[in-house]
Amino acid sequence: MSLFKNKVMKTLLFTLDYELYGNGSGDVFKHIIEPTDKILGIVEKYNAKLTIFFEVIEYWKLKEEWESGNRMGYDRNPIEAMERQLKRAFEYGHDIQLHLHPQWVDAFWTENGWKVNLEKWRLGDYEGTGENSLLCLLQRGKETIEKLLGNGYNCEVLRAGGYNVQPSDELSSAMRLAGLRADSSIYPGGKENGFLSKYDYTGVKGDVGMWYCGNNLETSSNIKSDLIELPIVAFPILRLQKYLSLDRVKSLLRNRKSAKDAFDAKIPKGRGGHISRLLYFFQKEAQTWDYCLFTKGMHRKFLKTIENQNDRSLFVLVGHPKSFVSSKGLEFLLKRKPSRFQYITISEYLKSL
Repeated sequence: MSLFKNKVMKTLLFTLDYELYGNGSGDVFKHIIEPTDKILGIVEKYNAKLTIFFEVIEYWKLKEEWESGNRMGYDRNPIEAMERQLKRAFEYGHDIQLHLHPQWVDAFWTENGWKVNLEKWRLGDYEGTGENSLLCLLQRGKETIEKLLGNGYNCEVLRAGGYNVQPSDELSSAMRLAGLRADSSIYPGGKENGFLSKYDYTGVKGDVGMWYCGNNLETSSNIKSDLIELPIVAFPILRLQKYLSLDRVKSLLRNRKSAKDAFDAKIPKGRGGHISRLLYFFQKEAQTWDYCLFTKGMHRKFLKTIENQNDRSLFVLVGHPKSFVSSKGLEFLLKRKPSRFQYITISEYLKSL
């Protein structure tokens, strides 16, 4: 029996955040190129499309170092590999859009690798001047992608690093000036108040696939506007349930320092001691639909949940190459595609509006 009883056409947008780790660590080939190749092979096998969110500030920094003669420990050109992969993905019908982590703006190379500015983690409250102003970063990022792909391609969608768009008033204004049409950073129910990420999306409805924005990205406009929010699917689960996944454990072990830094940023050691850190795993949180990490069971759970959203037709999923350790979950999801499902890019969806 099919999981889906209603007849509404469901559109799933598979998005991929194309990046290294947020603290600057990672290997371009091991954590971006190789896993992305595997993901592309799987989605193309099932005739699905990806929307790749390309972290351009990170790319600029890597390119600057490589062209200055610093090989950064690579025996192959990482810039050439990234550009070739993105061009190939585009030629096969996948979508390339803009991803920004502002901690990379002031990043510099040291003998121990990249040093990023953790005080500039959030795009929503980012303050920069001159060529590093928010508007300039958006404009240059958009131009970088369009120049790379050529053929009159129009980059028109943003995803903020770490989902940090709040406060979004200035960001939405800069997006309009830069010619960006949509954002896909918000996930309903999400909330962070740690050292790095700060946002509160608990007031965002979880049964809406898109909305037209007013002066900010979080609230829906009463009328059709020139800016759209495409929220990432998220539903509440027990944190322990998330971390019991073998694939997630494998992913965390790929870069233990990054995983530890991310956890410490959410719950600093001095806040409540070991008991509070333990209780953290027995609390619920909004979990994004991560097709790179979900087990078959988690995919079933989310599929059943969207079955009950009869009035919703659009669903944004998210994944990261650096956390992709097994194809089983993704292949299961793609194999289960009902006839009333379509897997398209964000660009294709925007053209249909």
